[in-house]
Amino acid sequence: MDATPFGHYRLQELIGRGGMGEVYRAYDTKTDRVVALKVLPSQLAQDAVFQQRFRRESQAAAGVNDPHVVPIHGYGEIDGRLYLDMRLIEGRTLGAMLSETGKPLDPAFAVQIVEQVASALDAAHELGLIHRDVKPSNILLTKQNFAYLIDFGLARTAGESGMTTAGSTLGTLAYMAPERFDGGFADARADTYALTCVLYECLTGARPYPADSLEQQIAGHMVSPAPKPSESNARLAPFDEVIEKGMAKKPAKRYQTGAELAAAARRALTAPVRVTGSGRHTAARPAGRRTGRLPQRALLAAGVLAVVGAGAVAAWMWWDSRSAQDWPDGAVPAIAAGVPADIREAGKLVIGVNVPYAPNEFTNSDGEIVGFDVDLMDAVTRTMGLSPEYRETEFDDILPAVRDGSLDVGMSSVTDTLDRQKVVDFVTYFEAGTLWAQRKDSSVDPSAACGLRVGVANSVIQETVEIPAKSDECVAAGLAPIEKVVFARQDDVTAALIAGDIDAMSADSPVTGFAIKLSGGALVPAGSVFDSAPYGWPVAKGSELAGSLLRALEHLVETGEYKTIATMWGVERGIIADPKINGAQR
Repeated sequence: MDATPFGHYRLQELIGRGGMGEVYRAYDTKTDRVVALKVLPSQLAQDAVFQQRFRRESQAAAGVNDPHVVPIHGYGEIDGRLYLDMRLIEGRTLGAMLSETGKPLDPAFAVQIVEQVASALDAAHELGLIHRDVKPSNILLTKQNFAYLIDFGLARTAGESGMTTAGSTLGTLAYMAPERFDGGFADARADTYALTCVLYECLTGARPYPADSLEQQIAGHMVSPAPKPSESNARLAPFDEVIEKGMAKKPAKRYQTGAELAAAARRALTAPVRVTGSGRHTAARPAGRRTGRLPQRALLAAGVLAVVGAGAVAAWMWWDSRSAQDWPDGAVPAIAAGVPADIREAGKLVIGVNVPYAPNEFTNSDGEIVGFDVDLMDAVTRTMGLSPEYRETEFDDILPAVRDGSLDVGMSSVTDTLDRQKVVDFVTYFEAGTLWAQRKDSSVDPSAACGLRVGVANSVIQETVEIPAKSDECVAAGLAPIEKVVFARQDDVTAALIAGDIDAMSADSPVTGFAIKLSGGALVPAGSVFDSAPYGWPVAKGSELAGSLLRALEHLVETGEYKTIATMWGVERGIIADPKINGAQR
């Protein structure tokens, strides 16, 4: 193609394009050399704050002195476009290599790459510069397999909060440390986390938490245990501890430098491996429903919580040893014996659930129903000596199905109300209010929302009660009504707000809080939590099952497992100390 003039450069070929601009092979007429020229979108040059930050960070990145960082020759503005002039490196990215082969890399080669990138990161960190976008597509490999860490376009000095754009979280979710989803402080250890994710992908050929949706991806990083390379290949067992520490949820528990990570990976490479069986790759875990067993992460965090508490010990002493052996692991005999006979004989609890409503209940990339409600119900059914059977059900159909007996219990963030108690009983297990969200830089007031477009999920209390009541007040005052925009899924409500299709959204406080976290800073709260009310598990009116559920939940409260599960999902502000049957006040 003919070279396109751009100041004193001649743009010869487009070699890359991303969210922060385009990269060209360009000829610099001043220095008589071919360079890689990154040209940023024109609107960024019009943002005085961004332009100042760009110049400051480009200067900082240019000062990184490490052979594995692409040298920056210069930066500036030409024809209203910011640009970055870098050395042109001939090669291909690690991301392209992984995509082309579709297979894991040789462990020795993977460790070699990590060592080189770790060197680049440590050099940047010494200057207080955080890369924030470490991923395979930002690792460039020459024909001699010399690695360069490229694209410091998202880099920023330590302590600065992340820059976000509506609908976009900067960086790549597959490699982002848990603390980054709070949209706040992230230091060098977030880069170490990301590099550990890259190491895992090199070793196994798969990303740590493969997922189809934003919520699934973030939930993986936030609450799922670090994946084990040995589950892909038993010979990678020495790397399990490396990945576990490098991807620790708390930054203080990770490797504190890239060098520490690289050294641990090198030791794992030469560690003896004990392989049983054929040594072939193990089969991937099949998709399917949950087993009803509390996730390992919660059991470990609960401590034991496992030693079950004084009340449970007394119960075990009350039952003779032969009776105790009849109950599944984790059951508390005194509670299990009180479960209604038909349910106890069936050995399972049939639970109606409506998804998605993250973080309470939603499906992960394996098609499993996960979330705070699910982990808590798993623990409750285990305590009752039962297995959970989750059935996806339309929200409006849950109470009728509980009432006619086709479901034993409902579990879908159902607010316990006096009106609903007319048809079912509730076992309260959580306290939630309503919280609105708005786009960053908006100024929505939930108490003065006349004329606004407000998004809600279908059939939730905000759709059926809150917004209609607020809208009626507007009309009574001679103002425009609130335009209620109803969506079938909570995911769609959040997406519409980020896209600007609605002015605000209203949902239960844990759901709104999680949506704000998912947005990476694009959304913020509008006002504070109001109209707090209890969540409850609906059961048939007068059913003895309510008492069994209540006793199981009280047991989990006593042992601390209830709090552990809530903390794990970041909803500990809504935990209650005194569960009740029909605890609603209005």
